[in-house]
Amino acid sequence: MIILKDGLVVTGDGVTLYEKASVLIRDNEILGVVERLDPSIEAYADEVVDCTGKAIMPGMINQHQHGVTFGPIFASGMINYGKDRIMELLDRNFLQGCTTVLNVDGFVTMDEVNETQKHHPMRIKTATTHAPINYEAGLRCDGKGLTEKHKTMTIEKMLADGAVCIGEVGGGHTLGGGGQDYLYIPKAVKEAKGVDIDYLQARTLKLGVLGRYIEESYYDKDTVAAALKEAKLDHILTPEETRDLVYKTTLASVKVAIDGYMEAAHIAKRLDVPLLCHNAPTSKKVIHEVAKVGLNNFVACHSNYLFTKDEAVENTKILKQNSGVIIEACTHDPWGAKRLVANPENLYAFYEEDLIDVVSTDFANGSFDSMLEAVQHGVEKGLVSLPKAIAQCTKNVTEAIPLLAPNLGQLKEGYTADVLVTSYPNFSNVERIYIDGKLVAKDGKKLV
Repeated sequence: MIILKDGLVVTGDGVTLYEKASVLIRDNEILGVVERLDPSIEAYADEVVDCTGKAIMPGMINQHQHGVTFGPIFASGMINYGKDRIMELLDRNFLQGCTTVLNVDGFVTMDEVNETQKHHPMRIKTATTHAPINYEAGLRCDGKGLTEKHKTMTIEKMLADGAVCIGEVGGGHTLGGGGQDYLYIPKAVKEAKGVDIDYLQARTLKLGVLGRYIEESYYDKDTVAAALKEAKLDHILTPEETRDLVYKTTLASVKVAIDGYMEAAHIAKRLDVPLLCHNAPTSKKVIHEVAKVGLNNFVACHSNYLFTKDEAVENTKILKQNSGVIIEACTHDPWGAKRLVANPENLYAFYEEDLIDVVSTDFANGSFDSMLEAVQHGVEKGLVSLPKAIAQCTKNVTEAIPLLAPNLGQLKEGYTADVLVTSYPNFSNVERIYIDGKLVAKDGKKLV
């Protein structure tokens, strides 16, 4: 038996917090949480870890991540980043305190997930988007990672083999989001003009041509000329060249990808499985249509992303009026890299307005900040209670996607012992990670 002794314990149920308690682990399960530890029990323990001044909580369950399997990535079906980079991304999730991660690159196959799992202690689960319209959207954007086995796979077969939900339908690559900014537009400019541009320049060009709602009718030559001048690319590209480049990289897949939402919604309804959809200005209208289909578990992904703060709050309040809608807020990278999201004001607004059901990281071009960092800042600012914030990263996720992490997400008798010990009040500093009752990471280093 392992005893994590005398720490601040957050059980994950959304309510319970013990200022000083001990967590008892026997084999791979939680034996109990006790405020007063019987000395006789301590005497028979195999290990007693003094957690004075530390916090003890369930392992984080990240329900939204890309690039963490050996299969094709993103809604575009792009070739993956290679084993070394995949391991780096898995480690980043893991050492941030995630003991379970959901791959939402929906074109992977179960053999690719299972092979990845052999190389990492974190629990790796997957979603699926193997349906005709979603395939077509991926092919129009990229599709170079899709082989015959991916193209012939079905959602039904994936679910039978172990996939836990449908998703992520749509995405920043097929719907003109962040993927266009940091990947496809820079690549196209490099191929056309031999010039490297950064994601901010690419985003300026995209918004100049298509606007925030990614509309072909938005184009205006003078607007694009101004965007080129702002991006300091007016000596490289003409407005017409920019229009053609952005249309080719960004617009080609958007209309098809939007149609893929209802395709997936009807399949999810028929099979009664959770559905995760990319929620952004481009897909706002169809997201509200899906919300009315009557799904039991419909996750509106990263609802705090790409909208202005007021738009995000208003849009989310309307979505929450529909039964079965689950609002996901994502961290992205506002405290660290600040590349995709410059500041966390939308996330803070969601905490303040009590709009969040679940918290995840999303990808942020691999620079995602941790879920525990969001918890820490939200609690410090008095926007959310610590028990509630932890439940949004644990128990609530198990309820949103029941097959993702069964018997996990709480420090509760009989539950599987995926447990974190962190600094306090600096929750984002993860000191110990237990999976199945085994110590698998300590002081920022993976042990297995």
